Amino acid sequence: MIKKITLDSIWFRNLLIIVIVLGVVFRFYNLDRKVYWYDETMTSLRISGHTRTELVEEIFDGQIISVQNLLKYYQFPNYQKDINDTINSLAGNPEHSPLYYLMARLWLQTFGNSVATIRLLSVIISLLALPCAYWLCLELFGSKLIGWVAVAIIAISPFHVLYAQEAREYSLWTVTILLSSAVLLWAMNSSRIKQLIKKPYRWIIYSFTVALALYTHPFSAFVLIGQGLYVLITEGGRWTKGVTSYLLACLGGVLLFSPWLIIVIINFSKFIANTDSVNHSRSGFLPLFWTLNLSRIFFDVNQGIHPLSPLHYLSLCLAVYALYYLCRKAPQHAWVFIITLIGVTGIALIAPDVLLGGRRSSITRYAIPCYLGIQLAIAYFLTTEAKNSGQLTKDKGKKGLPTMGMMNGNLANPEDRQNQQVRGDHDMVPMGKTRQNPKPWKSIAIALAFSGILSCIVSSQLPVWWHKSYAKSRNNPSVAAWINQIPQPLLISNEIPGRVLSLCHLLRPDVQLMLLDKSNSSTNIPEIPEGFKNVLLYRPSEELRQGIETTYNYRVKPTDQSWLWKLSR
Repeated sequence: MIKKITLDSIWFRNLLIIVIVLGVVFRFYNLDRKVYWYDETMTSLRISGHTRTELVEEIFDGQIISVQNLLKYYQFPNYQKDINDTINSLAGNPEHSPLYYLMARLWLQTFGNSVATIRLLSVIISLLALPCAYWLCLELFGSKLIGWVAVAIIAISPFHVLYAQEAREYSLWTVTILLSSAVLLWAMNSSRIKQLIKKPYRWIIYSFTVALALYTHPFSAFVLIGQGLYVLITEGGRWTKGVTSYLLACLGGVLLFSPWLIIVIINFSKFIANTDSVNHSRSGFLPLFWTLNLSRIFFDVNQGIHPLSPLHYLSLCLAVYALYYLCRKAPQHAWVFIITLIGVTGIALIAPDVLLGGRRSSITRYAIPCYLGIQLAIAYFLTTEAKNSGQLTKDKGKKGLPTMGMMNGNLANPEDRQNQQVRGDHDMVPMGKTRQNPKPWKSIAIALAFSGILSCIVSSQLPVWWHKSYAKSRNNPSVAAWINQIPQPLLISNEIPGRVLSLCHLLRPDVQLMLLDKSNSSTNIPEIPEGFKNVLLYRPSEELRQGIETTYNYRVKPTDQSWLWKLSR
């Protein structure tokens, strides 16, 4: 007998729809109005086929160049450099796997050069994470509704929305983590039902996802180790066909990745030098950064770190309880998978910082596998509690977006019901019965939806946010607006290239630049050319300011804009 849909079930379904739609909309909103910050300019530099050394030698030499030409040749693909030059540029930064950069170059060559265009690629990629999360939940829990709840949580997460709008590889990394995880479980299911010989293509597909993940981010190795640990645990520590298949598939993926692995080995000294900054400890108590970063996947209004912030501890309590609930209620294979996904990457980031010092574990984007695992656990917790409270009535429903009767798929067939219970729905409430329990799940669901929507509304209106190195980018919009209003400006700077490029993306194309290498600008003071009504200094070093005043008898006065000085006689 089909029961009538209750008010609560309609409310819950509508909440999911609204949250998912808004999460998609926020990803597209104001793409070109956010500051194109340091790391994004380095992305564009590599895509253009130039290296940082080439940029400094060719442009930071005291010669005059327009903003238009600087961006044209050093921030976007052009006829001077081809895709081989992009690969060579990436080889000098082997800590960045090449897949996203090659995709971005081809994307720009196809659809045109602009900040909005390159960020649009990241947005589209980020949308692929939603069906991947849904598929992963189907394989992990056998529940369509858990899949939709996970999709909603990821869709409206302010953290995922922020990185969906970044010209960087992190939205692609999110997709490869979810995709490789779903394919692994899909392949493991074929092993369990003894169809390995009939369906070897599943492991072949997994092998390709391993290669995709490694070509996207080197920290994918931690995810793969976690997946291997999961396989070993679920196979009881025995050498089974599943373990053999996993090892062969991983080996195949590593072989596909071997061309870039060879480049990493050859340039390993550069790899170490380029990542040395993570070895420098941050000021402050490291666990506070962990709780701050955790809170940002749920609620983010650019809040700073504070030991008494209730948001940090509420987020921590939710995550810990959701994981505890998962381990108590979910089938073993489900909670083991999520714990290994979180644990291996978490230990790999935290252990070196605690034992040797460093800041790896305080960098939010490095912990994406951990955050995805936590979000999956919360999806399981909310859905299972909603179901157990009897508020989600079983109904026939329609295809597409979930009705409450789709929570566990079609269980009309007794065999299907038995298989479903094996995969984790052992807490089903019998038809016609409800549990008169309190409903904290509803308050939590509303709070997560509201906090995510509010966070995205606030961040979407501002050009600079914490993930764009706020302290080093916050004044660029006002500085650029001030420069763009004055006639015939000449902008002189010996700031590091990435910060100059970030400002240039906000300037008029006709603004003229005189750029200097900071390493020798104190001894080679440039001659100030005639013909410019306004000569400005952007974030100059103290040596450059004093050198200009001493050598050419100029007065260097600060303007009403931070980071900007003006020359006068």
